[in-house]
Amino acid sequence: MRLTYLDILEQCFHDKFRGYNKQEVDTFLHLVADDFKSMAEDLKEKDRQIDFKIEEIKKQKESLQELSLREPDTRIPPDVEEELRALRKELEEKDLLIQEMKKTDESRSNGSNLFSQLTPEMLKEKAKKIINTAKQHAEKHKANAAKDLDSLHLEIQKLQKQKQQLMDNIRATAVEHLNKFEAGTKNRNAGNSVQD
Repeated sequence: MRLTYLDILEQCFHDKFRGYNKQEVDTFLHLVADDFKSMAEDLKEKDRQIDFKIEEIKKQKESLQELSLREPDTRIPPDVEEELRALRKELEEKDLLIQEMKKTDESRSNGSNLFSQLTPEMLKEKAKKIINTAKQHAEKHKANAAKDLDSLHLEIQKLQKQKQQLMDNIRATAVEHLNKFEAGTKNRNAGNSVQD
C-alpha cells in the first residue's frame, strides 16, 4: 500500500497508559506528511516536464518522418522552394533581357560586347549552382532538426533519472522516519518495563 500525506495526517493511534506523548506523535506525523506532500508535488512536476518533452519529441519525429518520406528531389523546404521559384523567374527575365540586348547590340555593332560572351550554358550552370546551394541549406536544416531531437532525448533521460532519484529519496526518507518511529516505540516500551 502506498502512503499519501493525507494517510499520514489522518493516522490515529490508540491511547494507552504510559504511552507516547500524543503531541510529539502528531508533530512527527505532520513533518513526515509535509515531506511526502512536497515530494509528491516534485514528482508531478517532473512528470509534467517529461510529458512536455515527449510531445516535443513526437513533433520532431513527425517532421523528420515527413522529410524522410519525401523523394530526394522534393526534400526542399517550402521557403527554399519559394526562393528557387523567384530565382528561376529572375533568371528567365534576365535571359530575355540579355537576348534583347544582344539583338539591339548586333544591330548597332558587329557583336564584340560583353553580352555576346554569355551563353545559355553559362546561365544554366549558374542556376544549377543556386539549386545546389538551396539543397545544401535544406540538408543543414534537416541535420539541425536531428541534433535537436537527440538533445531532447538526452534531456528526457536526464529528467527520468531525476525522477528515479526523487522516488528513491522519498522511499529512503519514509524508511528512515519509520525506523526512528519504531526505535522510539521500542525504547519507551523497554523503559516502561524497567520501571514496572
